Amino acid sequence: MSDKTNLPAIRQQVTELVLAGSTKHAEEAISETAEKFGDLAVVEVLSTLEPHVASLHLSAFDGGKMSLATLLIPPKAWAESLAYFAATWDEDWIEDEPEVLAESLFAHIHGVIYASDDEERRAELLNEALATDWGTTAFAVLFSTAADEIIEIANDIHNLGAHRSGQTTSDHDVIPLALEIARTNEEAWDRVLFEIFPDWIPGENELHAGSDEEDGDDNDEAEDDDREHEYAMGRTTRELLLRLRRQVPSKAASTPKAGGRPSLGEDIFS
Repeated sequence: MSDKTNLPAIRQQVTELVLAGSTKHAEEAISETAEKFGDLAVVEVLSTLEPHVASLHLSAFDGGKMSLATLLIPPKAWAESLAYFAATWDEDWIEDEPEVLAESLFAHIHGVIYASDDEERRAELLNEALATDWGTTAFAVLFSTAADEIIEIANDIHNLGAHRSGQTTSDHDVIPLALEIARTNEEAWDRVLFEIFPDWIPGENELHAGSDEEDGDDNDEAEDDDREHEYAMGRTTRELLLRLRRQVPSKAASTPKAGGRPSLGEDIFS
């Protein structure tokens, strides 16, 4: 990198373009930075973007629309930006289109995690994201879309351990990501699992998938009451999407404190 004095101006340029809705031109500015100063300059610019700005930019890209920012954003910066991914959602949208929102979130996360074949970077991205409450909830949203398969994997891992088990015949898109987490960071896997099944007590009750389509009549409710002690009911995709939306920080912190996390709140950008 030839001249660091240019980087604040580049960061400001990228920020203004993103906030103006000009994602294409922001990406062009990032690419020009790489050509003039190298990839490390891009990494430094991305590491100093406000998290909500990075989130707005990255959310425009997924596995089908790659971005240099997707390839180079530092894992910690991505984890912080993930807090803002749900900022533009409202509760009506979550109620009406949970599958669409979950698919959009999957495309974003999958696109970042698998943007390159660098296994070390992949592990760092997972570890940083899953060290946060919002990251844990975001991954829980993804896995709730394949709850039966996740239950199968969870039971297998509980009985045999992540590295001796976790195989499944399912071809659901989220399964490779679930297995990667379980084998990379077992504590993070447990946190995601308990985010989906908060009342699970291993060895005492069984996992039971929640369903966004279950309305339940009186007989169903009576049966559920009878079995309440036997099952740990899973949160539905819709419930988890609402949790994620409510975890969006109430405002962007311009200079986060070292080692600190943004406070949680509601209604940003509403």
